[in-house]
Amino acid sequence: MTRLTIAEAQSRVSRMLTHDVVEDLRAVEYETPPLADAPSATPLCELRRAEVTFSHAPGSPDCLYRIGAFGDSLLMRLQLNVWRFVAIYQVPVKDPIDSNTIAPHFERWAIGAGHAGWTIGWRDGVDPWKQEVRVVETYCYAMMPEGFLDDPLTQLYWRTDLLQMTRAFMLEARRMGIRLSAPDSV
Repeated sequence: MTRLTIAEAQSRVSRMLTHDVVEDLRAVEYETPPLADAPSATPLCELRRAEVTFSHAPGSPDCLYRIGAFGDSLLMRLQLNVWRFVAIYQVPVKDPIDSNTIAPHFERWAIGAGHAGWTIGWRDGVDPWKQEVRVVETYCYAMMPEGFLDDPLTQLYWRTDLLQMTRAFMLEARRMGIRLSAPDSV
């Protein structure tokens, strides 16, 4: 295993956060090809329907994403600290809703995420930009192997799992009637 310089590691982290993950998240929602007796010739990149915007300060280990899919919009923060991923989903809530009332609705989702290697936690908070908006934050932690930034297959696994986990979170919220965005931000 080769040792990366700090600059190389920061560059790879930034690329993953601002390019690779952004492209992956665009497939949170995609058009399903019709049933057929042969594989579709249309590649996933042409079927993607999710809209993704993001904010990233070059050199920082985190990125903020707004993922528009399934008629809603999810705010997600992703941190990549070389060998550790932390994804934080932010859901606006109003009294009497809090993390204790939302978490049980996502139990099935949390079990699946746990099987893939994520540790899930819930907490109550406020939107950092709109202090009057209360939120429930869902924390998803995963430790990466030490050579993560050098291993494309391991990166593909975790990026694909982040995509599937985010897709499942949004679909579960939709199924339960839980809005992921404030009414004025969809």
